[in-house]
Amino acid sequence: MLSYPCVVDEGGGMPRRLNTIIIVPHSKARFLKFSFSTRVLVTVTCAVTAALVFSVVAIVFTGSAVNRRLEVQRLKNENVELARVNQELESTVTEVQGRLDEFEERTARLALAAGMEAEAVSFSGGGGSQTRVGSGGPYDRLSESPESLTAQGRWVQRQLDLVEGRLTEQGRVLSSTPTIAPVLGLITDGFGRRKDPFTGRLAFHRGLDVSARRGTPIKAPADGIVVFAGRNGGLGKTVRLSHDFGFTTVYGHLDKISVEPGDEVQRGQEIGLLGNSGRSTGPHLHYEVHEDGVAKNPLYYVLDAF
Repeated sequence: MLSYPCVVDEGGGMPRRLNTIIIVPHSKARFLKFSFSTRVLVTVTCAVTAALVFSVVAIVFTGSAVNRRLEVQRLKNENVELARVNQELESTVTEVQGRLDEFEERTARLALAAGMEAEAVSFSGGGGSQTRVGSGGPYDRLSESPESLTAQGRWVQRQLDLVEGRLTEQGRVLSSTPTIAPVLGLITDGFGRRKDPFTGRLAFHRGLDVSARRGTPIKAPADGIVVFAGRNGGLGKTVRLSHDFGFTTVYGHLDKISVEPGDEVQRGQEIGLLGNSGRSTGPHLHYEVHEDGVAKNPLYYVLDAF
């Protein structure tokens, strides 16, 4: 390919400068010849350049628009997902709030059963208001946010801890209170003043005399520890149990003792057999209950019947 400039006279005017391009193929004898002016060359060059610039701008703009559309679509999808998650979260919060309210009411009923109306705890959620355990409210309800639900959950947990502690203590009191009869039989002498069967004089009888067949098992009326097991003067073979919360029980005139000092016994456990040992007019059990060292009528504590 050859290219060279030439000058053409257009008559009377200034000669026009032409540029010629000749293409000579090696395989053919004929050749191709193109002639064009500098003005045309400049015009074509500018047009091609402008076309290239416009193409680049168009490509960039198109790519940016596509990216924007993709970003908008992504944001729409995220908004839809967020709306779904928010709806599920709202449902979950509502459910949790309902469960906490239910737990609060149940805890309140338990607290009332445990006799805890006068106990007070503070709920430091919003206004630092106070409420009584067992009333279940009122306290300043916060908005249903994770923080408020956490605060309410902790408040309910504190109530449950208090109720559990009180019920545990009451369970210990109940297990240590002589609430069952140690033996079933006929009460031949009650608690209080009576005539002594041997002297005929008035004397204070500190327990109950329960008549039954010799060898009838004697059972502990409450949990306790054996503090005495042996002969005790007129009571003959005697067992003394120490219970928590100031209770002590005594069992006299036994035929046989089944426990030893230091043994721990449970309510209903056999501690001996009914007999006629000591100063006695016949087979029977002499049963005493002491609270804080003072003799009490055993019938005040027995829940079942002789």
